[in-house]
Amino acid sequence: MRWEGLLEFASRQTGFSSSGRIEIVGPIHRKCPAVVVVAVHKIAERCKQATEGSAAIGLERTEEPTRRAMPSCEVIVVGLGAVGSAATWHLARLGTKVLGIDRYKPPHEFGSSTGETRLTRAAVGEGVEYSPLALRSNEIWREIETTTGETLFVQCGCLTITGRPNKSMVHGVSKFFDNIVASAERYNIPHEIFGSADALRSRFPQFAVSGTEVGFLDKGGGYLFVEACIRTQLRSAVDCGAELKFGEKVVTFNSSASGVTVTTDSGERYDAEKLLLAAGAWMPAFLPEKLRQCFSVTRQFLHWFEIQTNPERFSKDCPVFIWEVNRKSILYGFPLVGDPGAGLKVANEESEGIVDPDSVDRVVSEADKAKMYETYVRPFLPDLGPRSIKTAVCLYTNAPGARFVIDTHPEHEQVIFASPCSGHGFKHSAAIGEALADKLRNCLPRVDLSPFDLRHLR
Repeated sequence: MRWEGLLEFASRQTGFSSSGRIEIVGPIHRKCPAVVVVAVHKIAERCKQATEGSAAIGLERTEEPTRRAMPSCEVIVVGLGAVGSAATWHLARLGTKVLGIDRYKPPHEFGSSTGETRLTRAAVGEGVEYSPLALRSNEIWREIETTTGETLFVQCGCLTITGRPNKSMVHGVSKFFDNIVASAERYNIPHEIFGSADALRSRFPQFAVSGTEVGFLDKGGGYLFVEACIRTQLRSAVDCGAELKFGEKVVTFNSSASGVTVTTDSGERYDAEKLLLAAGAWMPAFLPEKLRQCFSVTRQFLHWFEIQTNPERFSKDCPVFIWEVNRKSILYGFPLVGDPGAGLKVANEESEGIVDPDSVDRVVSEADKAKMYETYVRPFLPDLGPRSIKTAVCLYTNAPGARFVIDTHPEHEQVIFASPCSGHGFKHSAAIGEALADKLRNCLPRVDLSPFDLRHLR
């Protein structure tokens, strides 16, 4: 942390003044232990030495010396959803002076992170390079739960079902199931393989499997309470000294040798040394035209259908599931969360119909509900009925090959942009936020982000 930033942070936390005295006005927050304790003593000593030294040589301190204006904070984070909230919290708890800005008030229903739950899995089918992010994220969720008392992660396992031979693709990956097996073997992820449809039916009668279908149960998988994760990280960030601005839309930013300036639609200008763009579906607007064309935003439907029979099959012993059904898209879903009357959450993935996040239609039509039931629910989940209890709409920000894209902005070296989405990003967001905080502080990230830089974007 820069000297000025550390001094200001220490002053705010402890009541320290530049005269060299320390007056403790309250405890250092329990969620940010030892961030400034040692530094405060060093600051006090330096300030005292400077004061005594000036007096010894006969200098009078009649006014502050002229100096270059410093940025008002060290890092600005634009977008406070999955990755932005994580990065803001990690920066703040490490003592970085950080300002977070969001056009809405997260968690909200207008972006990618909405709809109560998100699936998580440790053995990742999109590629073995993603598993370290998932594994570290699961550790972080548990750390946050221990600190805050919140429930964020339910580890019920993730069951992937596929046919043999596998002719479908998940997130643009043709060897999704094989990659899961490879990830589990490389990272010693506990798992169980079901080598036949009979074995699957015996263990999971709620799934109408048939033919040559087989299954893989990732015992490290489960689901995350998406809104609670974001809310808790933002609250923890504020507890650690972060400043958050809600309801402000960033309209432009520019950079110079001394830092970056962000301007919002309210006319406010904020200065910082570095900028993190984590704007989700609004990210492409901040990128150069050539790079912007690599991203597309699509609308996704989430459905909760009634459970007509055997609700116990979807209770605590039911895993989350991904099913490579013989359809245009996969089918995925969750176990019962709460009362059976609330319905069971299931979804497929829509790859067509590029939308504008500011004008997307967020109403799921009756025709869309019926299509989902007839195509993806009735043939595979016979315990569910046709009545739709509720729906939600979220957004995917898609990159070629369903890749994450995290790198320095091509035109601004003080700016990092992060688009780890493509329909599978939330499970990794805690570790990505931690790694981005390290990069912004010029530290070596705990999990390597280089597999997701622009060199790997096809």
